[in-house]
Formats: sequence, structure tokens, C-alpha cells
Amino acid sequence: MRLFKRLFTISVIFLIIVLIAGIIYVLLQKEPSVIKEPKKETKQVEPRRAVTPKKEKVKPLSPKLLPLRQVAIIIDDIGYDLKPVKELLKINADLTFAILPLCPHTHEAAEMFHRAHRETLLHLPMEPVSYPREKPGNGALFTDMNDEELVFQLEKDIVDVPYITGVNNHMGSKFMMDEKKLTLVFNKLKNNKLFFIDSRTSSDSKAYVIAEKVGLPVAARKIFLDNNRDYNEIYNNLINIAKKDSDVSQMILIGHPYPETIRAISDAIKVLREKGVSIVPVSQIIKKVKASN
Repeated sequence: MRLFKRLFTISVIFLIIVLIAGIIYVLLQKEPSVIKEPKKETKQVEPRRAVTPKKEKVKPLSPKLLPLRQVAIIIDDIGYDLKPVKELLKINADLTFAILPLCPHTHEAAEMFHRAHRETLLHLPMEPVSYPREKPGNGALFTDMNDEELVFQLEKDIVDVPYITGVNNHMGSKFMMDEKKLTLVFNKLKNNKLFFIDSRTSSDSKAYVIAEKVGLPVAARKIFLDNNRDYNEIYNNLINIAKKDSDVSQMILIGHPYPETIRAISDAIKVLREKGVSIVPVSQIIKKVKASN
């Protein structure tokens, strides 16, 4: 009996050990590792964004100093010689040129100035008080001409100098005092859409009186640059423009194609610009005069 109990006990213990061992085996048994194929990452390509260039801040342009004064320089007596014409065209400024009619180089000079975009006037010869001691030259108007003769000669002079925007008088101290003759001439200029610059060869000129009656744009010479053909004097006449405190809205200067005048203008232009003086075509002065009236 005791043997039986002992065998039974041993059998139970053995079974328990086998059972535990089985449990431990099951627990320790690893699942076969499944090799999974790695997922291919699909890169989502984002559309490229348009790169907007950075806007640079635009620096405001510093306003250029406007000229304090605008003046016109008219060079009279063009038409006899082309050498001074070539020298004058080298000057970097809007000079205005008054061309005499019926001279050896009238047409050539007019064409040269036109190609260079320079303003030109008819330098209209008129009878001076000193006639016949001083002769005004070809194409002159005289006080003893009748109306038909005056109109004929004036039209001939206008045709002979192409590209003109206006007219100024050559001599004419006597003619400019004759209101009747001047009225006829000014009406003709108005019909041709021209303006008139009074060279002020006479202090008794009737130009402003008649121009106002007729309705002709008019302005007058303020300074003769070269009454004396002296370089220093001409140069100082030019430089002194910048020192004037008076109203210079109608400042018109007249010179001649002398070597001294050409050199003085050439040397003075840069200085005048630095001092706030701008050289403009004389038609700009006429516009200012019309606006002020």
C-alpha cells in the first residue's frame, strides 16, 4: 500500500513537471519571423512654387534742381560765312540763330541748323536811321515802299530762309518807329504763324504797341553781348546773368558770330548751368511771355 502511494505521488509529480515543461516550451517557442517587404515610400512631389523675386525698394529719384532762370541767346547775322556756323554748332546749348536772307550761305546755314535741331529766325533787314550811310543789306524793308512792295519783299525773305519759327529785325531803327508799315508787316507775320523779337535798335520802337493791336506774339532783346568785341567783357556779360535779381522771364541776349563771342559762350555755358541758368530756344521765352499775359 505504501509502495502504491509512493508510486502515485511520483507519477503525479512527474506529470506536473511534464506539464510545466510543456507550458514553458510553448511560452519560449518564438513565432517564425515573417520578413515583410519594406514598403516603398512614395515621395509626393510637391509642385514647385513660382519664386517671386524680392521687390527691391525703388529709391525715389532725387528731384533735379530746376533752373532758376531760362534765357535765350540769339546769334545774329548768319549767312555770310559757314566757318562760324560750324564752330557755333559745337557748343552744347540751345542757341537760336537769326539768318539773313539772300546771302551767299543763307540756305546752307539754314539746312545745317535744321539738321542739328537748332531754332532759327529770319533776321529781317530794315531801314536804319543812318541809311544810306549804313545799308541794311539784301532783302531790306524801307519806309518809302508801298504796301505791295513791302509784302512782296517780306514774302520773298520768308521763303528764302526755311525752317524759321520767328523773325527779328536787322538794324531797322527807322522802320521800327513807323506804326503803319509795322502794322502791315506784323499782320503778315501773324498770318504765317510766326513771332517777332524786337532787337531794340531804337528806344522808340513801336513793336509792343503794334504787336498788341495785331495779336502777334512778341518779346524784346534785353542785352547785346558784344557791342565791344572783347572776350572778357562778353564772358562777364554772360556770367552776370546768374547774378541778376530782377525778373528774367523774358531774358533775351543777342550776339554775333565773332570769334570772341563764340569762345566766350562756349566757356560760359558750363558755369551758367552750375549757377542755375538754362539756355533755351527763344520760342520758349515767347511761350512764357504769352502765359504771363
